[in-house]
Amino acid sequence: STFDSEVWAKRQIVGERFGKESSYSSFVVRAADITKAGELAEKLKDSKEVALNAMTEKEYFMNLSETSRTLLWAIRGVAVFMAIGGIFGVMNTMFAAISQRIKDIGVLRILGYARTHVLISFLLESMILALVGGIIGCAIGMFADGLTAKSTVSGQGAAKLVVLQLVVNQEILAAGLLLSLTMGLIGGFFPALRAMWMKTLETLR
Repeated sequence: STFDSEVWAKRQIVGERFGKESSYSSFVVRAADITKAGELAEKLKDSKEVALNAMTEKEYFMNLSETSRTLLWAIRGVAVFMAIGGIFGVMNTMFAAISQRIKDIGVLRILGYARTHVLISFLLESMILALVGGIIGCAIGMFADGLTAKSTVSGQGAAKLVVLQLVVNQEILAAGLLLSLTMGLIGGFFPALRAMWMKTLETLR
């Protein structure tokens, strides 16, 4: 609550400190309950005597957190683009690996390996490569655990200090490894599919 989590001081002291001795940026009014708070906010909005942008405490903090939500969506967008890049990286690696082992694929087919065996073997290889990359990435990320960045955001008649902290816990590590395996599976599927449908005689030329 605003009444329990903010620092309150005399208006004269705060006004002199910030150069606003005779002006107010916001007023906080305590209502009897949440229902009456909403009704009071609507009445103040409709008031023609004083122009006020009245809102409940919940709406106030939701508006202040809009910047944080925008930043969160931006981070998610970057993560998606990086994941797509990783998938194409795995795909290129597996296509190159298959092109260098065409004869090996033919030998496996002659020895009696089914097409599905070839498919599964290359899928497992791509997933293992992606998992190794994910483990290395998680190990590097653990060194960044706890790093923080601060910025001040103003709006809604007040300002807030936004503190971003990088947290690398077990859930994050598990999600990262799972994402790595998924990228390996998707990126290795089409190369493995190409290897599966290679004709045996053509691979031995």
